Amino acid sequence: MNSIEITKYIESKFPKEAAYDWDNVGLQVGSLNHKVLKVLIALDVTKEVVKEAIEHKVDLIISHHPLIFKPIMNLQSETPRGWIITNLIKHSISLYSMHTNYDVSDGGMNDAFSKKLGLTNLQVLDESENIGRIGEIKEISFDDFVKLLKSTFSFTDIKLIGDHKTSIKKVALSLGSGSHHMSFAKRKNCDVFLTGDVTYHTALDAIQMGLTILDIGHYAEVIFKDSIFDDLSKKFSDIEFIKSNVNTNPYKVL
Repeated sequence: MNSIEITKYIESKFPKEAAYDWDNVGLQVGSLNHKVLKVLIALDVTKEVVKEAIEHKVDLIISHHPLIFKPIMNLQSETPRGWIITNLIKHSISLYSMHTNYDVSDGGMNDAFSKKLGLTNLQVLDESENIGRIGEIKEISFDDFVKLLKSTFSFTDIKLIGDHKTSIKKVALSLGSGSHHMSFAKRKNCDVFLTGDVTYHTALDAIQMGLTILDIGHYAEVIFKDSIFDDLSKKFSDIEFIKSNVNTNPYKVL
């Protein structure tokens, strides 16, 4: 089997055309027309992830975050990105990324997170972009809800913005940098909004709106690895899929 068969299946569920205009999804490095026996699934593409791919002798890396967003002006092997691309080519490892097309599609990032959290009665948060989800959970105290997040997803650093609610039942979420969707969460009377990368001034705006946000960090998208691994392992039983063990979260809790 070659990479084309895998990517055709991926794109049947998460079409490249669904990605935002500024995004860069699909094949990033290498070729899809080669035999694949082993695939590494990763959130980010760093030097450590590439070293892991080389060690495991994989043929293909499937990542969520693209390595290349903008045109590359030069390819110097001394730079981190140059080193990564050079070594991917040297070891015949192709790189394929599925980013915002995965975020906005049914069964993608927000659905995977909602399912693992146990949300029911799911609806789209921002219908104009088909992104984010609103769901319900059996009523739970705010503190217990935070504990549930930490235990379910192994979160170590959750930031509270706004009021400490008495209880949580209606949950809105938009993983990654989704704070620009917070007005939808407010208008739909959600008890809490889950997202990441909330800036200082955006946090002030949320408080003025009377919205409670839990900033769970951009790294919450690491659920991508589990979701894609489960899906592709079932579909392509003759290929070995590996989840990257590299923690690429750039933030450390002191």
